[in-house]
Amino acid sequence: MLGVMTVRKDELRFREFDRYRGYYCGLCRAIGKRCGSVCRMALSFEMTFLAMLHTSLYEPETADEKHRCLVHPLGKQRMLMNEAIDYAADLSAIVAYYDLRDGWDDEHRVDRLAESALLKRAAEEAGKHLPRQREAVEHYVKALHEIEARDDQNLDAAANLTGEMLGELYVMKDDVYARDLRELGFYLGKFIYLCDCYEDVERDIRKKNYNPLISRRTNETFAADCEQMLSDMMARAALAFERLPLLEDAEIMRNILYSGIWLRFENASERRKAKKKQ
Repeated sequence: MLGVMTVRKDELRFREFDRYRGYYCGLCRAIGKRCGSVCRMALSFEMTFLAMLHTSLYEPETADEKHRCLVHPLGKQRMLMNEAIDYAADLSAIVAYYDLRDGWDDEHRVDRLAESALLKRAAEEAGKHLPRQREAVEHYVKALHEIEARDDQNLDAAANLTGEMLGELYVMKDDVYARDLRELGFYLGKFIYLCDCYEDVERDIRKKNYNPLISRRTNETFAADCEQMLSDMMARAALAFERLPLLEDAEIMRNILYSGIWLRFENASERRKAKKKQ
């Protein structure tokens, strides 16, 4: 369920994309420092967005530096560092660990089991500092398995569960912003889950994986129905987002929420159209 919340690069100014890369590379560095270099596999667009959101909302003291890294050894990369990015780094370890464990439990993929073992210690340490968030992820994984086991075709069953989990992760502090952050996370979580289902429906049919959209796949209005459903979720997420007093980097986040987040849906739709023409 990761990789949906990316930017649409061609709609960003150069300085905006440079700023976004600063968050992305800064999060990568924070994951490496706090959780170990091997944990950089947990880096994601979703947590980059969350780091940016909390930075804009809480305005923590932020270091803006340049460092070399293993991926870019020849030139120094811009990296932003602050407490919001550290929070996202700890969450990255927790979410990635349970996601890998879920991959092992669902498909018995040995590679997922091996990778989860590498992340286990980092996830446990992060969970000590963030017990509420760790419990939310643990509950999500357990409840999702129950939904999958009974093959629940109610679209809201797993989607709501994902939203509730992400809503808890979006709340970094118990303050006046918690309600709007939780609502934003809830609808983004639903969108991400169902967008992932939409993209993977053929693969899940082939592999006999759980996917609540499978029973709707043969409908002539399948793509249009899914787009309308996802648009409704994003409209609700946008309402919560716009209520927050966000100034710095707000346009980058709007690029993600109103445009970039649709890239996976658009690509999946185009692939299906092309296949039908063959």
